Amino acid sequence: MRNVADMTMQPIHGGAIPQITLRTRLRVAREFAGLEQSELAQRAGISRATISNAERGLATPNRATLSMWAFACGVDVHWLMTGETNNAPAPDDGAGASDARPKGLEPLTF
Repeated sequence: MRNVADMTMQPIHGGAIPQITLRTRLRVAREFAGLEQSELAQRAGISRATISNAERGLATPNRATLSMWAFACGVDVHWLMTGETNNAPAPDDGAGASDARPKGLEPLTF
C-alpha cells in the first residue's frame, strides 16, 4: 500500500486499467444476473461443478460453455471471453442513422 504522503495531487493521465481475469468475469456475470451457481447451471445446461471450477480458476470453460454462460446471464459473450467491450453503436440504436434509403430502394415516382 502506498503512503499517503508519497501521493501528489497531480492528475494521472492514462491511468492503468486493472486486468480482470476470466474467472472474475464469470463470477461477475453470474452475480449481475442475480443467479446462484445452481440456478446458472440449470439455466445454461452446464454442471454446477463446471461453474464452480471455472469461477475458482481450476478449469477454463470451452467456447460453447462460455456462450451458454453469457446467454444465461444476459452479458456480451465477447466481453465474457476477452474482457473487452465493443464500443461500436448497435445497428438499431439510431446513432448516426439518416433517413436516406439505400440506393435502388427509392419509391416509384410517376
